Amino acid sequence: MSIEQWMKNLDRNELNCECQRWAFAHGKCVSFVQRCFALNDDSNVIPYPFTIYPSPYPRNEYERACRIQSAINRLVYRLAFDIQMMDSVLEKFIDCDPFIKRLREIYDHIQQLPYQSVAETCIIRTDYMLQEMSQFVKRTKLRLIEINTIAIGLGAAAKVMREWHKIFLTKIQSDFVSQLPKNESHDLVIESLLESWKIYDNPKAMILFVIPEREFNIGDQMLIEQGLLSRCDHPSLLIKHVTLIEISRCCSLNSKGILFFREFEVALVYYRTAYDPKHFYNEDIWQAYIMLESSCAVKCPSLRYHLAGMKCFQLALTEESFLKEVFNEEQEFIDDVTDITEEMFTIEQAMNDPVVQQRILEHPECFYLKQSREGGGNVYCGEMLKERLNEIVEKNDSKRYFLMSRISPPIRPSLICSKGSIIERQINSELGIFGSLITQNGKLVSERSGGYLLRSKPSSNIEGGIASGQGYIDSIYLV
Repeated sequence: MSIEQWMKNLDRNELNCECQRWAFAHGKCVSFVQRCFALNDDSNVIPYPFTIYPSPYPRNEYERACRIQSAINRLVYRLAFDIQMMDSVLEKFIDCDPFIKRLREIYDHIQQLPYQSVAETCIIRTDYMLQEMSQFVKRTKLRLIEINTIAIGLGAAAKVMREWHKIFLTKIQSDFVSQLPKNESHDLVIESLLESWKIYDNPKAMILFVIPEREFNIGDQMLIEQGLLSRCDHPSLLIKHVTLIEISRCCSLNSKGILFFREFEVALVYYRTAYDPKHFYNEDIWQAYIMLESSCAVKCPSLRYHLAGMKCFQLALTEESFLKEVFNEEQEFIDDVTDITEEMFTIEQAMNDPVVQQRILEHPECFYLKQSREGGGNVYCGEMLKERLNEIVEKNDSKRYFLMSRISPPIRPSLICSKGSIIERQINSELGIFGSLITQNGKLVSERSGGYLLRSKPSSNIEGGIASGQGYIDSIYLV
């Protein structure tokens, strides 16, 4: 019997009580659950909806995604430290995207400084969906959605979610527990940040979490902070959560490039913002960002790693010549990346190919329109795609976007805990695999892969952001 079949027979009131009991019984997770899953009645807390039980995932595809992460890490590293390779892709977008253009100019400015970062760090999450190959044959294929290199969230929440599912299944159907893979997402984030802080080699220097001005994701960040404090050998470690506008008022650089927040030296800058033009709404914020990037402090991610995560590089992965350059013609890596890459087109390619153009006109629901830089909430499909495409062509703005064939993932029923109530939904899922890089003077000193995040959403939704309440934190059991 599957989990889904078994859960249909479970009393909903009993299930809701079980959620409540778990939340208040497990002390080390209770503050996170109360704050993020909002199982109490605090009206000031925006809850994370989450799945009551884990979602099935093909073992072979999960293991494949984990294995490929080392190739993704290598891709990001090569892009970040080969500016000519990076520019071969970015040059097509710099003149039409002021945000990318300014970031690229800041990068040039940083390279002219007499000092440099002690180290540069990047936490990566590679997102995938499963393509259902046939509605008659239950076979799926792993497809790459995007590679994220900045403000990677929910790594801590993902591990807690897996623990909740383990505890819950142990109580109600222990046979399934052995099918839950371990999740080291939280550990990877903490260990990468802690190692970066240690490389700076000043135990009195602090860590800055750079957060949005209206931050919703405090639970995930607090678990990372608690993890850093609990694993650090120096009990005096200071961690401060600050916005870019606070940095503009409270930070300074000395002549050696050492960054200070008020009187405290800064060892590590951990970005949970600064990836969208909306975050830079005035020149003071731009100058604050330039100050951070110009300093000797370790950045996670540094600007070069941020640039390497732009979505335009996803489009470049469809070109065999680009893959050969990245991977030095190592065929195993080339084959791995080629096999997970979905069909993509520039808008010019689509408009100049009568067959593709006809496909878009007749079946716009079969394509996504995506922007070429980082940032969510900019995916269009169906009639909205056609409308947006017409606007883009009229404004001569086509270089900033590209088209990708839509993925049709498996759909399944699930039970969701949302605002304290249990509801049933038809959902599909997106799997994120974590990786990290630490470099000094351009040389790789640490490379890790480990842990995952599963986000599920209603099958009718194009996007399923956790922040907007449309998505659910989930975990997987292998089948």
